[in-house]
Amino acid sequence: MFSSSKKGLFRQRAAIVAIMLSTAMGLYAGGSKEPGASGNSETKTIIYAATAGMPRPFSYVNADNKLEGHNIELIQAIFARLPQYELRFEVTDFPSIFSGLDSDRYQLGVNNFGMNNERKEKYIFSDPIFKNTDIVAFSPTAKIPSGKIGSFRELAGLTTINATGNNASTILQNYNNANADAQIKLNYTDADLVTQVQDVENGKYDFILLDKPLYDEYVKVYDLKLKAVEITPELLAQITNSPYTYFIIAKGYEKLAGEINTVLRELVKDGTSKAINLKYFGSDYTPD
Repeated sequence: MFSSSKKGLFRQRAAIVAIMLSTAMGLYAGGSKEPGASGNSETKTIIYAATAGMPRPFSYVNADNKLEGHNIELIQAIFARLPQYELRFEVTDFPSIFSGLDSDRYQLGVNNFGMNNERKEKYIFSDPIFKNTDIVAFSPTAKIPSGKIGSFRELAGLTTINATGNNASTILQNYNNANADAQIKLNYTDADLVTQVQDVENGKYDFILLDKPLYDEYVKVYDLKLKAVEITPELLAQITNSPYTYFIIAKGYEKLAGEINTVLRELVKDGTSKAINLKYFGSDYTPD
């Protein structure tokens, strides 16, 4: 018998496959994939946006088998004010978003991307779409530092879990590379974030580093019994190029990036961004 969490994972993956198949049929019916081509009588530039369909509540597949989430609704609100474009989503695994942008299969990545130097060289970043607040979520049985975490040395000797290449795993690997005398035991997985967090709750690992909004969402939805400790703003400033997340746009689409940013600023000014944040998080994480 499968556990309820595994059943949920299989259902989610099945839903994602269904969306991918549906999207693929839509692409076939629409004709050429080149921007500017359209199967409609009115000529619109088709923009292909890639997302991994996770993590919730930034991007996910809802009970009606449709994409939903903060990032999804925000980019839809932007393109609602850009009638010259037709936005089409495709759900794929996270690494394929980048290869798709590199090959012009996709023009837009919609997955709450953090900024780093490698990505800055290869892609165009939108204006910030979300202000991060990171926490460390501990197993109920783990030894927890007192107060906010001001250095990852406080986590030396503990075990953690994360996906290869995401912001959290990169941050902790960089720490290990610079601190051979006080290593954190890193474990990598292809499992989704819900499974990773549940493994921490079950005591398989000591902690996981993740965004506070994600933590709040998972505690609410999955009734998790974890212990959250905030990291200090000073540590956050040390470990990331920016406390924000972004949409990313393929190189060569500077005009599109400018138009996205223009509308994004309008949505921040008129309160649309705040309303979307409140809908999905109960708090406003609109960038300052």
